Amino acid sequence: MSMAGRAKVDRNNPDPLKRKQPLLGLQLLGSFRQTGDRLWEEGFVYDPKNGKTYRCKMTLEKEDTLSVRGFIGFSLLGRTETWTRVK
Repeated sequence: MSMAGRAKVDRNNPDPLKRKQPLLGLQLLGSFRQTGDRLWEEGFVYDPKNGKTYRCKMTLEKEDTLSVRGFIGFSLLGRTETWTRVK
C-alpha cells in the first residue's frame, strides 16, 4: 500500500490500459522451459520499475538459491539477481 492507503499500480507499463493494475499479484516471470537439470531458459522477466520486459534464464544454484538473469539479445548483455528462499 502507498502512503495514501491505495495499492501501488503498474504505472510504467507501456500499455496504457494496464497502468492501473495493482503490482500485488502481477506476473513478473513466465514462459520458461527447463533445458537442463537446474536451468530454465526462453522465459521473460518484467521490471515494473521501468515497464520493460526482458528475456530471462534462471539457474538453481543451491536448494534455496536461484540465479535470475534478465537480458536484451544475448545473455552476456544483462543483469543477474540472486534470489534466496525465505524460510
